[in-house]
Amino acid sequence: MAVATKLHKLTELAKEKSSERRRALLREVTDLFFDAPPARESSTHRQFDAVLQSLATQTAQDAREELAKRFADAPLAPKGLILQLAQDAIEVAAPILSQSNVLDEEDLITIVHETGQAHIQAIAKREQVSERVSHAIVERGDDTAVAALVENSGAKLSRDTFESVTRRAETSAVLQKPLVEREDTPVDLLNDLTVVVEAALRSKIMDRFDTLEPGVLEAALAASRQRLQSRLTEDQDLAEAQRDIAKAKMRKELDGALLVRFLREKKRVHFCLGFAEITGVDYEAARRALEHESPDGLALICKAASVEKALFVTIAVLRAGASEGAFNDARVVGKAYEDLDPADAERAMRFWKMRKSAAAA
Repeated sequence: MAVATKLHKLTELAKEKSSERRRALLREVTDLFFDAPPARESSTHRQFDAVLQSLATQTAQDAREELAKRFADAPLAPKGLILQLAQDAIEVAAPILSQSNVLDEEDLITIVHETGQAHIQAIAKREQVSERVSHAIVERGDDTAVAALVENSGAKLSRDTFESVTRRAETSAVLQKPLVEREDTPVDLLNDLTVVVEAALRSKIMDRFDTLEPGVLEAALAASRQRLQSRLTEDQDLAEAQRDIAKAKMRKELDGALLVRFLREKKRVHFCLGFAEITGVDYEAARRALEHESPDGLALICKAASVEKALFVTIAVLRAGASEGAFNDARVVGKAYEDLDPADAERAMRFWKMRKSAAAA
């Protein structure tokens, strides 16, 4: 009997109300899939996907756990089923998240942002983790999940991601050991940790320094000193800005004109703090929007906060300093701002506000 015919008969039987019969049917359909795996994107493949998703939804968790184990390392596993199992209870999702190559980078990033810490930790333990997925894990994951990522030699971390983990490790012993023991942790970042880690880890850092050429070590230590000094200066600027913004709010002077003045006076920390206060995002979102080469993030925040076009254009032009092409730049960004869909801006704003609320909790 042809696979399609068998599948059709099993689909009809799937209307059975007995949970035990549905469990048996799930095994039968799964066996049929593995006996003759259909070509990806074929009609038979899509039919298997639909039937398996439907049966899985109706069966008990232990049956779904069995199903996930069978499909975890199957290269032709139906995408819809894999996504469904990946967002199930962690006992079901774990083998899918840690093994399935059917999940692509975008799938994994979405799951990181939409599921819990156990799911994030399972992704962190995959044989290969891309830089983008690692960034998402560090952004969304707790220290246990991030430690699992750093311990994974198959995970790639960008320089920015390493810096984020190091900053967290200064107050988290959970992150210190895996970061110190990871072979590709930048040595200047290790130096940032020397004053906060325990003696055994400090000794490991010193041992690594001993293997470096003098010039390399000197450059790393200089970079570390410069970064820490920059952070200290920014912290001082932020404290000053917080006082000034609080005074401006009390006097009802916190408005667009004040933001423009901050930019003209090169008070970027003051601007970001005031801009965040006016628009409802957090300081980090405001800072990144201001410093990014594209004005898109700035436009989204302004649009969602109903900032007038003239003020947005002024900010967008001033952020990089007035230039010969400033007039043309103003026309271009102004037109882009007019064309921006308010609904898109609102969606982005909801995420930024959610992050701000989480940080405040």
